Amino acid sequence: MIVDLLDRLATLELHWFLLLTFFLPFGETVAFLDAIVPGEVGMVLVGAAAAEAGVPIPVVIAVGAFGAFCGDSTSWYIGHRWGYAVVNRWEPVQRHMEDPLRTAEKHFARRGGQTVFAARFVGALRAMVPLAAGISGMPYRSFVPWNAAASIFWVSIIVTLGAVYGDDVAETVDRFGVLITAVVVVVGVGLFARRRYRKRSEPSEGEDAMTGKTHER
Repeated sequence: MIVDLLDRLATLELHWFLLLTFFLPFGETVAFLDAIVPGEVGMVLVGAAAAEAGVPIPVVIAVGAFGAFCGDSTSWYIGHRWGYAVVNRWEPVQRHMEDPLRTAEKHFARRGGQTVFAARFVGALRAMVPLAAGISGMPYRSFVPWNAAASIFWVSIIVTLGAVYGDDVAETVDRFGVLITAVVVVVGVGLFARRRYRKRSEPSEGEDAMTGKTHER
């Protein structure tokens, strides 16, 4: 399946190929789109397809880095323009994002730019940190150089890995795809069950503490 997809990417017309190269890193770093756009895996395949189709790798890196830069900038603007209102508008989003965003703001107080750069290499933070940067009031002129450097560095690494090892990665995913999926599902279910267990145990611990205080009185 992945090998077939790689072959199809390699046969795309150049303008469609470059549009995809732009959209994958853009979508993965825009808040709320990142959950459905497989930017990192997609860019590995783009690098492999570019090597197979003879598309210059520096061109692919430039287009991909620009897409990543625009995606981060969009997330920054959303945070800057609407602040926490964009998070608090939907209860499920608020539940999952408000606390991490509060934590991110504390990081900006100490190492704002470095946080923007480092988050580019952490999938779970890739879209959230630019959003938090905008919410926290980080000036765009301060955000731009860190965002640009991180975008260029990240895309260069991912695309180059795809160009050099993409075929091997694609064949491995095809061969062990079911196993990989099963492992991911098992780990995800385990983490979910652990979180649910902790939430259920918290009230009982609180009740015990209250009971203890009552006995002391």
